[in-house]
Amino acid sequence: MQRLTDLFKVRWFKLVFSITFSLYFLFYQVVDRIILFQNIVLPKGVYLVVDTSTPVPPSQMPYPLWGPFISITSNYLDWAITPLSLGVSFILSFLVALNVSLYLALFRLMQMSSTHRLAASLGLLATSLSCSCELFTALIGATVSNIPFMISIGFMDTLGITLTLVAGIILTLSSLVIASEITGSRPFSWMRGNYAIAVAIILLTSYLLIPQSQTFFLVRITDMTMAGGVIAYAASKRLRLRGNPLLFWVSAGLITAEIVGFPLMVPVVSALLSLIAGAVGYLGYSTLKPWARLGLLHVVGWTLIMPGPISLILGQPIPFFNLVGDQAILFWITAWIFGTPIAWLAGIQYLQYIRDSMVNYSPTKMDLRLPPRRAQFPWQWFLLGGVAVVSQMLFFMTHPQDFLDYNGYDMVFLEAMTLASTLLITAGLVLIGYGVYELIRDRYGIPRISNKHFLIAVVIYGVLEMIATKMLVIAPSGYPYPPILLLTYGEPMYAPAVTIYIPNIIGFYIYPVSLLALISSSLLAGYIWALVFQTRRNRLGSLTAFSLITACPSCGLSAMGYVMSSLVTAASFLASTYAQIGMTLLSLSLLVGLLVYVLRTSKGTCDLKK
Repeated sequence: MQRLTDLFKVRWFKLVFSITFSLYFLFYQVVDRIILFQNIVLPKGVYLVVDTSTPVPPSQMPYPLWGPFISITSNYLDWAITPLSLGVSFILSFLVALNVSLYLALFRLMQMSSTHRLAASLGLLATSLSCSCELFTALIGATVSNIPFMISIGFMDTLGITLTLVAGIILTLSSLVIASEITGSRPFSWMRGNYAIAVAIILLTSYLLIPQSQTFFLVRITDMTMAGGVIAYAASKRLRLRGNPLLFWVSAGLITAEIVGFPLMVPVVSALLSLIAGAVGYLGYSTLKPWARLGLLHVVGWTLIMPGPISLILGQPIPFFNLVGDQAILFWITAWIFGTPIAWLAGIQYLQYIRDSMVNYSPTKMDLRLPPRRAQFPWQWFLLGGVAVVSQMLFFMTHPQDFLDYNGYDMVFLEAMTLASTLLITAGLVLIGYGVYELIRDRYGIPRISNKHFLIAVVIYGVLEMIATKMLVIAPSGYPYPPILLLTYGEPMYAPAVTIYIPNIIGFYIYPVSLLALISSSLLAGYIWALVFQTRRNRLGSLTAFSLITACPSCGLSAMGYVMSSLVTAASFLASTYAQIGMTLLSLSLLVGLLVYVLRTSKGTCDLKK
């Protein structure tokens, strides 16, 4: 079976991906008012103006126009550019284009392997329904600036970030699931009934976090109904409960009673009724025919979704009892967010139902006319990662007050800037790391190792790393702050940070750069040690030497970076702010060099370039 990335070498796939990417990128820029197409009167003789100053103070700039700013103005358009706006536009456009292209690839496979004449038509319908859900999801991330109400800039920015994250998560999950359908892999095969309780706990916790106001009434009903259904699912698997179709109508009656009694409903009673409705509803839902279950999921999901887009199109919200204006808009937008994963799940299950019932194809024997695979230098990952990291470091050096100075700045602004910049730097480092992985895999291959040995090595090195870099402190004392302390804004990659400790027992200090270094160095060192143990276990001296050498970069250099960062003054930017990042990169480089050496000298690998 060839890799999924080989699809990008198919001509029609590249064409669909490129067109969809370009159209959505332009769509996002226009709808989010990053690009304004209008007649602009410039001074006589001036045709193009490039400006690096924001039109209002930086703390008042709306999301996603945060960061190093540049605007390009002509007589026909005004385009405001920041690394964050370009990054969000690029990521969402990439995910939308990937989803559309993967859906078409899956539909083509189903069409080529149909055993029933209706399979192609039903597959097209299912593909359209499911893919349109992703497009609606992507639409949410671009509509914030067009929402016809303004509570505050801070609220609008928070809503914009939330909608963008929701869109990104749903689109990413959809890409993984559709890719698994095409290749035959099962990335979520471990999610069985044993994990239903964990899902139920997450839903119950979400309910506690949802504000107890009428604006979020429908969202609370949906959340608790889903929690009740998941609990009933877990109970039915363990206790082998049998359902009855009448229970579905009992559930529908309870939900209807809640909605009709909305103005008088007490939150506690509503939560209890929703939980019961979800539990009995699942027991009735499970007895229905597959096509009926899928139809119900679609009805529920799209009923929650559609009032949001309709309200945006009309320019005014659809009233719900006494909820009007901005309350009604927020009411339907939150329902839109909750309905999206339900409709997406229905579309995915519909495609799986058609595949299992009317299609006969083997993912291991795909015939998409893929060209022979050729190894190429993955320059794009290094370029994207480098731009993300360097741009944010330069922005912090030139605008430290946007991260550190609370005097005169909105706390939400400082927190949002810190989080956004930290996420961009993290994403850039991950992209660079992936580029290194691609280089090594294309040159030497990645041998399989024992999961047991790998896990043991990762845990050991992880603990050593945490102790050496003071992420973990044994028996802390004399610390006058609360047991849990959050630092929500500050230097990118050093904030957000959290301190958790039990006096005289154990303490943790975790911040992004330390967590990223911990994960990457532990995984690298664990893989190196497990591979050496697997290939040289009969040579104890060699194995011991490699154990010491591997521990040196991951713990020794990181500890040195920590000491340097602790001793220098705060005014020394180069030493205090990014000295540890430099030491971390150096230690990871040494670990990568060790990995290459081990791969070259292992019996189970060879140089693929020779």
